[in-house]
Amino acid sequence: MPDHPPDPDGPPAPEPPPAGTPRHGAGARPPGGEPGAGSGAEPGSGPVAEPGSEPVAGSSAEPAEEPGSELGAGLDDDPGALARAVLDALPQAAALVGADRRFHHVNRRFREVLRLPDDLDPTAPGGTGRLLAHVAALLARPGDRDRFLAEAHGRRPVTRTADHHLEDGRVLRRRRSPVGGPDRPAGHLLLVEDVTRRHEERENLDRRLRELTALADERAAFAGRALHELRTPLATVLSFAELLLDPAGGPLGQEQTRYLEAVLRNARRMSSIAANLPRSAAGAPVAEPRPGRVLVPELVERVALEALQRGGGAGPYLSVDVPADGPPLRADGWLLTGALEELVANALRFTPADGRVELGARYEDDGWTVRVKDTGIGVPLEYQEEVFTPYVRAPNARRGGFPGTGLGLAGAREAARLHGGTLTVRDRRDGPGAAFTLRLPLPGPYANPNPGPGTDPDTGTGTQPEVDPGTGPSPGPGGRAGGDGGAAG
Repeated sequence: MPDHPPDPDGPPAPEPPPAGTPRHGAGARPPGGEPGAGSGAEPGSGPVAEPGSEPVAGSSAEPAEEPGSELGAGLDDDPGALARAVLDALPQAAALVGADRRFHHVNRRFREVLRLPDDLDPTAPGGTGRLLAHVAALLARPGDRDRFLAEAHGRRPVTRTADHHLEDGRVLRRRRSPVGGPDRPAGHLLLVEDVTRRHEERENLDRRLRELTALADERAAFAGRALHELRTPLATVLSFAELLLDPAGGPLGQEQTRYLEAVLRNARRMSSIAANLPRSAAGAPVAEPRPGRVLVPELVERVALEALQRGGGAGPYLSVDVPADGPPLRADGWLLTGALEELVANALRFTPADGRVELGARYEDDGWTVRVKDTGIGVPLEYQEEVFTPYVRAPNARRGGFPGTGLGLAGAREAARLHGGTLTVRDRRDGPGAAFTLRLPLPGPYANPNPGPGTDPDTGTGTQPEVDPGTGPSPGPGGRAGGDGGAAG
C-alpha cells in the first residue's frame, strides 16, 4: 500500500510489476548482494532508471537543455526568422527586399515612419505594389514621385542614398545596401531615417551664409565708394596745406603754422585710413606699422588739444592728466594717434553737454596706461567685448540715434594689438559711463634688441625727433570741447 495517496492531478502511476518480480527501488539490492549487480553499472554511478520511466535529474542518460536553446534551434531551422529578429532590433526604420523586388519583412519602426495603414501588409501578395503607391502619394514633388516609382520598378538605376520631401513637411532619407554576395546579391536592406531637423538646420545655415555674403559684398562696395569719394578732396587738402606751409608762399604766424600742421597731419592720416578701407572691409590686415619714437604725454596732450579745437564751442568738459615726462615708445605714431583720437571722440559723442570726459596717462608696470573715462551712456556688459568687432554697435547707441559705423573701436583695438598692447572697456566705478583702458608695453614690439652706438638708452632705438612735431601748447588741466579751456582760437 503506498505511503501517500496518488495525486489526482499528477501523472498516472506506473503499472505494478507482475507478482514475483523483484523490486529494485532505492535501497533495495538485487540478487547477488551488490548494488546494481548484473546491470553493468559501476558502483557509485548513480540510480538507474526503470525502462520507460522519466530520466532522473543529474543522470547521464540525456544532457540538460541549456537556456535559450529553443530560440536558437528555431533560428537555426528558419534563417528568415534570424533576419526578421535582426530587423526588429534595429532602431531605424528597416525593410528587407528580395532580389525579386518583393518586401520580405519590415520592422515596426518602418511602419511608424511611413505611417502605413493597419491593413497594408507589404509582405502579403500585392503588398509591395500597395506600399510603393502609398509612399509615392506621400512625396511632395511630382518629379520625385515619378523618379521614385521608376527606381522601384527597375526602370532606372537606384541611388544608394536619397532624401525625399514629403507633403507633411518631413524629410526622409533612404539608404539602400545590398545583402549577400557582391556579384549576385540576394536582396537589399532599406533604412529610412527622419532627417527633417537636420535639413532645417542646414537650410538655416545656408540662409545665414547667404546673408553674411551679401553683407560682406555691401561692405566692400561701401569701402570702394568711400575711397573713391575721399581720394580727390583729401588730395586737394594735402596740396593746399603743403603750399601754405611752404616758405616761398610768404611768412606765417605761429598759430597759423600750428593750425596748418594739424590740418596736414590729419589729412595724411585720413588718406591712410581711406586707402586701407577696402582691406579692412575684406577682413585683411592693414598696412604694416611704421615705427618711430613716440612721447606718450605729448601725444595725449595733442589729441586733447585738437579735440577741444574741433568742439565748435559746445560739448562735455574735457580734462587731461599726464606726467611731465616719461620713457618714450618705439611705435607707429599715426596708428596710436588715430586710436586715441577715436577713444576721445567716442567719449565726447556719447556724453551729454553737461557731462565730463577724463583723459589721463600713467607709466606703470613696465608700460604706459592711457585711460579715457566719460559720464555718458556707457556700454552694456554683454557688449563690452563685442563693440570691438567691426560694424558692431551697442543697442543703446543705436536706439539713441548717435551717428557711427562701428569701425572706430575695432581700428583702435587693432592698433593696440599691433603694438603688443590691449584695449578694454568697463563700467565706471563711481557712476554711469564707460572707462576705456589702453595698455602699451615698453619698449614696444619694434625696439632694437641689440642697441649700438648712438642709440637711445630708453628705447633701444636710434635717436630721432618725436613723431608728429609741432604739438602746440598743452590744453591745460581742462576745458570745454568748445574751446574755452585754453585751446588756441
